[in-house]
Amino acid sequence: CRQGGGGKNGEEERKYLNHVLSVAKQRAGYEDTSTNMDTDTDTGTILISSTSAKIKETETEKLKSKVTSKSSHTLNISFGSDSGSGSGFDGTASKLASRANRFSGQGGITDASSEDKLASYSQNIDRYMGKTIIGGNSKKGGVKLNDDDYEKMTVKGTCKVLEKEYLRLTAPPKANLVRPEPILKKHLINLKKLRKIQSGKSSCSSSGAKRKDYNWFCSQLKAIRQDLTVQRIFNEFAVQVYEFHAKTALEEGDLNEYNQSQTQLKELYEIVDDPYPTIGKGDKSKSKGLENQNEFIAYRIIYYVFMTGNKKYEGGSTDLFKIMLSLSPEQRLDSFISHALKVRIAVADNDYHAFFRLQDKAPSMAAYLMDFIVPSIRASGLKCMMKAYRPTISAEFVLIELGFVFNGKVDKKEGIAWLKGCGCKFNSDRDLIVAKDSVLVGSVVAGVKTSSLI
Repeated sequence: CRQGGGGKNGEEERKYLNHVLSVAKQRAGYEDTSTNMDTDTDTGTILISSTSAKIKETETEKLKSKVTSKSSHTLNISFGSDSGSGSGFDGTASKLASRANRFSGQGGITDASSEDKLASYSQNIDRYMGKTIIGGNSKKGGVKLNDDDYEKMTVKGTCKVLEKEYLRLTAPPKANLVRPEPILKKHLINLKKLRKIQSGKSSCSSSGAKRKDYNWFCSQLKAIRQDLTVQRIFNEFAVQVYEFHAKTALEEGDLNEYNQSQTQLKELYEIVDDPYPTIGKGDKSKSKGLENQNEFIAYRIIYYVFMTGNKKYEGGSTDLFKIMLSLSPEQRLDSFISHALKVRIAVADNDYHAFFRLQDKAPSMAAYLMDFIVPSIRASGLKCMMKAYRPTISAEFVLIELGFVFNGKVDKKEGIAWLKGCGCKFNSDRDLIVAKDSVLVGSVVAGVKTSSLI
């Protein structure tokens, strides 16, 4: 009820309330048989009463819903026979389409299911899941894999054969063609023994076996490295393989194979030194894979010193400084690294005398790397002596200063031939170089420019 009054205003209010009641009951599904709205004359209160109301019964059910899908993006929903205002829900196609549009655009349902989006998400999946190899076809839009991709696939080898030639992978590695670590260890031991026998470093006899050349050794070692890679074996044994291959390459003057081995050794030393970086450093004592770490750091220093003289290589000085900054005080006192740092200074100062004295005392395989620097040091040394000594200079003295001493003896035959090739003139006895008459050839005069940064 509501407190109100009579008159014209009261009549209008009763009409309004009757209209509101009829609309409300229509939407709620009620049917009135008698509805009264009177005014109490004593109190002036408007009385609203419904003497009879019952629930409107439909023919079969009060509400019927029907959902139909006309497309993958539009739902057509209808409630009852009439989808209009009587049901309280607008299920027309246009209204449903406008609601569906709320889920379109970037990040929506249609965007996530689009072919372009799915293709971008799975751009590189085929390359490493083997789809194009296992039942796949590169001619039908697949991705053609290369040997680097195949080496990234992991297998567990079962092959028992020791010797295996190196071949680039043209298909995913097969377990029956990959040798496990125990077999690889046996083969490496055999290779080391055979190498010592053929180089004369072992007293054992080869028993008339056919001599293996360097290409065979290189192929066997690269095959071992490949088997290690596809099995993800990066431990102390892998370090031994790469160290042996690096030294073998240095003995044969194969700088490219040596560089490949030393590059991988740098990563292997980090893995062996800290195999569980997320857990902690743990025991910092030298493990089996790190005994020769300082030796190969020294080789890398000499290698970068050599590369600084190569005009095509611009990273020599930068790489060299990175190594020097990473050295600890204890490492600088190591005999290998200390020697390599002295070589760096001698090359930077064009000190040919100190350089060849250091080469005579080079530890282990360092002298093999220094051989690559010898031509430039000899050229700059001869150029200096031709300017400093006039009118003549002893040929033997020049040969000694420029490193033509082998096993304590001066190799005059090779030395004199080299001096003649540089443009030196000799006296009648060929024991003196006539400096004032000697005109050095252009390559010697130009020399090899060394970077002041080394």
